[in-house]
Amino acid sequence: MKNPFQSTGIVKDPAFCNREREQQEIKKYIENSQNILLYSHRRYGKTSLIFKVFSGLKNVSGVYIDLFGTTTIDDFLKNFLRGISVLETRASRLNRIVRETLSSIGVNITLDILTGSPTITPVVHAREKDRALEEVFAVLRKLSKKRKLAVAFDEFQEIADYGGDPFEKRLRSIIQQHTDVSFIFAGSQRHMITQMFRDSNRAFYMMAASYPLKRIEPNDYVHWIEGLYAKDRRSISPSTIGDVVWRCENHPAYVQEFFFWLWDERKVTKEIIDGVERRIIERQIAEFSAEWEALTINQKRALKLVASSGGNNLFTADKLSMHGFRTASQLSTALQGLVNKGLLDRNEEYKIYDPLFRRWLQQA
Repeated sequence: MKNPFQSTGIVKDPAFCNREREQQEIKKYIENSQNILLYSHRRYGKTSLIFKVFSGLKNVSGVYIDLFGTTTIDDFLKNFLRGISVLETRASRLNRIVRETLSSIGVNITLDILTGSPTITPVVHAREKDRALEEVFAVLRKLSKKRKLAVAFDEFQEIADYGGDPFEKRLRSIIQQHTDVSFIFAGSQRHMITQMFRDSNRAFYMMAASYPLKRIEPNDYVHWIEGLYAKDRRSISPSTIGDVVWRCENHPAYVQEFFFWLWDERKVTKEIIDGVERRIIERQIAEFSAEWEALTINQKRALKLVASSGGNNLFTADKLSMHGFRTASQLSTALQGLVNKGLLDRNEEYKIYDPLFRRWLQQA
């Protein structure tokens, strides 16, 4: 049997684990044309969940628009048109709709080399951006006349850097006109994207139902992984699965990666699991180091403090002094900056959300 686990990319069956409740709830929102704010930490499986939900929709077409790395309104328009072009597989009809609707935008329509489907590339003039935004959504309206749609904007928080508040207000006013479309606003920079929808001064305030993506429960992992091993006529103990899930703190991407490397082992022992953990950390040293180097000196001190103390009782005089803080306010500022960057969680205590990043820090 081929290795069923995935260490990279969008996770699909059989590597997709559970999320049955989330799938059903998101489908209900979509079927009732409700908007959703879907957010999680990085590599928590939100994009895979979106594709899984879309694949199970009946009488609804899903449109995925990836905004990661976009920096301008031009990028938004390009990715938006590229995303909605999948709704029409006939290049001639897509060409007619686009030519009739996009008077302010020059476009090139080509066939994708891999899929053979038509792809739209816009050419936008600087003075026509507001009009262009209206027109690309008019293309969406025309393509949705014969079907119900769900449109997912992944890494939606990127739009905050395009043109500030005016762009956000313009985009909201246009989206509000599409009452028959369900929009999913997804993001992995949790502080940024939740602020967009919770701050009463922001354009997207209360625009969507909040849906934080939580950890997968250990028992769900045990049932799923036991089933995959059984399909290959092998067995693995629940305690072994539990050990890996515990090390990963239920982090979906890490659980996938651990078992991707463990799959070919005839017998999974603690020593083998330890070795896999070391190799995963070694492969991520460059990424961890880049995150570390991007921090201020006080943010580095705060991370070290959280890693060494477990996130409890951080503001004692001894701990402040030991880690180089002259005042409690310096630590508070550094901690908030780390929360904003998505490196820390804050509930009753502060916690480094990435368990392997935390272990790397503790070993450094």
